[in-house]
Amino acid sequence: MSPSSTRRMYRRVSTDFPGCYCTSRSFRQGVVRDLSLNGFRIEGQSGLPRNTIVMVRFWLPDQEDSIDIDQAVVRWVNEREFGVQIIALSNEADLRLANHVELALQQKAMNAVAC
Repeated sequence: MSPSSTRRMYRRVSTDFPGCYCTSRSFRQGVVRDLSLNGFRIEGQSGLPRNTIVMVRFWLPDQEDSIDIDQAVVRWVNEREFGVQIIALSNEADLRLANHVELALQQKAMNAVAC
């Protein structure tokens, strides 16, 4: 590994969740992808500048209530997609997010063994 590269601390799961994100000046719709306990990628209507603080809301499959990320910071931008690092969320949202990621990773591992 080169000195400039970094290794992710949290495993990611492939996702395709509808959501929305807002700043102090705008509200936009997007899709949450590559979810981890620390952050995720958003494909949106437009990118946001790096270091922008956003609030994000998205819906997990088969769940009526949304997951609300109270604060996330934009870490990278590539046209209409950007990566965010989670800064603040409620204990309930944190638990629901952790449960979803854990179940998705278990399912992925079971599928890999079955092949």
